[in-house]
Amino acid sequence: MARRFPDLAVCQGATPDDLDPVQVKRYREELEQRRPGSPLLHQPDQELLQQVGALVKWRGRLRPTLTGILFFGRNPQHFYPSLTITFLHFAGTTTAQSNPQAPLYLDNREFHGPLPQVLEAARATIFEKISKRAVVEGFVRRDVPEYPEFAYREAIVNAVAHRDYTLEGSFIQVRLFADRLEVQSPGGLGGHLTVDNLVYEQYTRNPHIVRLLEDFGYVERRGLGVDQMIHAMTAAGLPPPVFEDRGSSFWVTLRSTPPGPPLPDLSRLNLNERQRQAVAYLHRQGRITNREYQKQFGVSERTALYDLQKLVEAGLALPVSSGRGRYYIPRD
Repeated sequence: MARRFPDLAVCQGATPDDLDPVQVKRYREELEQRRPGSPLLHQPDQELLQQVGALVKWRGRLRPTLTGILFFGRNPQHFYPSLTITFLHFAGTTTAQSNPQAPLYLDNREFHGPLPQVLEAARATIFEKISKRAVVEGFVRRDVPEYPEFAYREAIVNAVAHRDYTLEGSFIQVRLFADRLEVQSPGGLGGHLTVDNLVYEQYTRNPHIVRLLEDFGYVERRGLGVDQMIHAMTAAGLPPPVFEDRGSSFWVTLRSTPPGPPLPDLSRLNLNERQRQAVAYLHRQGRITNREYQKQFGVSERTALYDLQKLVEAGLALPVSSGRGRYYIPRD
């Protein structure tokens, strides 16, 4: 069995003492919350770890597997130095430096530790680094990230779940550019999967890793993740993900909307926060009416008129038409 699945490969040089009871306890807590009726909850640690493929009998002794070290290891990268996720943040749309003095990366990180910890660190870093735009709904302002969290989270989880772990020395790489986010996973698609049937077919070369990802809550409904990733992108008004099987690696690319013209410098103008947001709204939407301003910022008709007139006087907006049909467009 250990020879059939790569994720059941025995970790050479490791013993059961290299598995951290703290990580096993955390798994039990997740399991109790998500699958309270699971029979695994009533088993001692050793039997539980055998059931989930973290320990196997090898030459008459229990030994940790790749799966066991990745999820429960005290120091997984001691045994598998390349089984990490790296994050590279580029300033532009290519990997080239804009000039010899410019830094190659805006940020360059590598995430270590058990898989749940690595996944969370990667997710949090992407959320921190991607741009956000402010949306005001009534009196509440919220930040909408450049990419929907489900889309990039699913891309990274899939990379961890389905990568080819027999390719030693290869790591998962996340690359953030000004216009896109790329997730590169070692190894091409497995089994009968192709880019064309990826949405509706299922296959995994690492079923024990996938099972534990499910138990930890990273995989919610197996087989629907790619479809939901596409839906999350299109629902956000973005192009659907691009999937590429390059043989030695698999790539997922999330593209953002093309950037609009740069906003004018507002630092020297005496504008309130509503008016500053209205300038961004104008450049994003192309126009705004008094009624739309009221709804967007939760103000009265009189306040909206005052704010919009201030933008006209500042040379930032241009009124079109008159009376009830009046609307405002950004001034070039």
